[in-house]
This record gives sequence, C-alpha cells and structure tokens, in this order.
Amino acid sequence: MKDKVKGLIVGLTIGSLISGTAAFAASSQIEVAFRSIKYMFDGVEKVPADGKGFVYEGSTYVPLRFVSEALGKKVEWDEENETIWIGNNPNKVVATYKGGTVTKGDFDTFLAMQAIFNSSHSASKDNPDYQKSILTQLIENRILYGKASEQDQNAAKSSAAAQITAWKSQFGEAKFSDDLKNFKVTETGLQYYLVGRFTAENYIKSSITDAQLKAKYDDNLKQDKDAYTIASVRHILIGLTNEDGTAKRTKEEALKLAKDVEQRLKNGEDFAKLAKELTDDPGSKNTGGLYADAEVNLWVPEFKKAAIEQTVGAVGDPVETQFGYHVIKVESRSVKSFDAEKDSLRESLEQAQFQQFTEKELPALIEKIDLSE
Repeated sequence: MKDKVKGLIVGLTIGSLISGTAAFAASSQIEVAFRSIKYMFDGVEKVPADGKGFVYEGSTYVPLRFVSEALGKKVEWDEENETIWIGNNPNKVVATYKGGTVTKGDFDTFLAMQAIFNSSHSASKDNPDYQKSILTQLIENRILYGKASEQDQNAAKSSAAAQITAWKSQFGEAKFSDDLKNFKVTETGLQYYLVGRFTAENYIKSSITDAQLKAKYDDNLKQDKDAYTIASVRHILIGLTNEDGTAKRTKEEALKLAKDVEQRLKNGEDFAKLAKELTDDPGSKNTGGLYADAEVNLWVPEFKKAAIEQTVGAVGDPVETQFGYHVIKVESRSVKSFDAEKDSLRESLEQAQFQQFTEKELPALIEKIDLSE
C-alpha cells in the first residue's frame, strides 16, 4: 500500500512520546503503519520537526511534544517522578536560595494570595517585575521564618488562626469559603501565608531591643533638641490672601489688624471667641484657634520659634509667616518622654531593620530566580 510504510517498534517509551523518536528493544514486537499525516490546528497546518505519526490497532499516535507545543503548551519530562507535565508544572523550581527552593506551585499559591490583600493585584499579576517582587517576598518570609525563634513562630500561628476565625465570624463560614474558592486558594494555603507573613514581622520586632530604642531616642534629641517638644497653642491668623489665592489685604493692613487683636486679648477678651470671629485659619477656627499637644516641628519656622520661646500663658506680639500675621498664646509646652515615644521609635527601627535585610542581606541569599515559561 503506497500510503503506508511498515516497521517494527518495540517497547515504546515515555521519551519517544515527548521527542517523537522511536525506541527499540529485543522483547516482543508490534507491527505499525507510519503515515504522512497532515496536522491542522484551527485551520492552520503545522508540521512536526521530527517523528512521524503511526497507526496501531486502529488508533493514531503522534508525538506528544509536537501536539502540545502546537497548542501553545510547554512540555516537560520529570525524570525523578516519571511524569510528563503539559503546561503548568507545579514541581518546577522557580527559585533557589541558601537553605531552600521555591516551586512553581508554591509561587502560584503565594501570588494568588496577593489578590486577597492587594486591590491592584489583577492589573499587575502578569507583569514580570511584579511577579519577581512577589517571589522575592515569598523568599523573604521563608528566610525570616527560619531565623525566627520558636516563640515568634508559635505567636504567628496563633495570630493567623485568630485572624481566620475573625474573618469567618465577620463574613460567615459559607461566604468565607466561597471567597477563598473565588481567589483559588485554600484555607490551609491562607493560614500558611499568614503564618509566614506574621513570623517575618515578629522576627523583625523581636530583633529590636529597648536599649536600641533608648539610644535612638537620645540620638534624635542630640540631633534636634526639639525633636519631641509638643505644645498646645492658640492663635489668630490675620491672612494676606483669600481661599482662592487672590489678595485679601496688604501686609501693613494685616499687621495693624493683628496688633488690634493683640491689644483686645490683653484687655481681657476671650481668645477662643475672637478666634472664631476673626481668624483666617480654617484648620483651627472651630476649635477657637487651638492646636492641642502638637509637635512643634510640624509648624513653619517662625510659628515653631514662637511656640518654643514664647512665655506660657502670655499673648505675644504678632508673628509674621508666609500666611500673614499670627497672634499667639502658648497654653502649655512639654517634651514627650521615652516611654511615650517607644511605639513610634520601634516602628521606625523595624522599618530600618527590614530595609537593611531586604537591601543588604537578602540579595546575597538568593541564588537564582527563573520565572520563564
């Protein structure tokens, strides 16, 4: 028959299915017919680079690699597990770092978790740079988990369990389960994710000592004696411009009005009442001109100077700033204690510690990242 070429194929192997090559052995023989088969995919002809299709007992066999790649699917042979992976291979190692590896399945689960906590995830998930950053976060969590104490790990597990319990209570178990299905993650996967994240946070927190916090507090005061100074200040602003930016009055007019206000206050008129009537500062109008326990470093230099130096309880001379003239009364002034600042200092040092790890230590620990398909 002119459309057939007869041959003998013995012990066809997985390897031949992938590559299209024939394998021969000395065992039992089967008779097949090789054909010059035309392959059409959605109306487009595609030709295998090697290996022909053949017919055996009424079934047509073609190279698996050719068919898969023609359909846009990558084919991989997993020698260790004797498995052919078509398309996504969850066992593929996409990253190696000192002490471990990350598989495609691990990464896909971690990537899916971002959709739960990051509203912009959908728009970014296919971006290679975004994927690399997410993979780096996964490696960060794993390395920090390995560095963390058993106490920090157990605390993270408790926090994760409590968080999931709270979500179930808030949304109901049925909706909670449905939401996880929509995000294509499992409760176990979510808990694993949370434990990794919380442990990383706990490790960084545990690495900060009270001695470090006190040293940072003292250093900040050394650099700026007013770093922790706070004051409760009432003021009346006689401004130069309207809210739309147009001129309201000249500097000379503003200064004259400010001096009139100063004199009225010194004559005993109520500060809060005058502020509500006269001030051009919308931020303090409703509080009678009061900014309570505010950090002096947040104010413009001239206003800050008056808040620090002016006699407490006295109405001072008008103070000029870029906004106009201020009539100021400092009601109280103090320095925040170390204990009052501990939480803020801790947050600052934790950020610095984490930045040190991600920028200095982590790059040296990551050996390879390969997210290519």
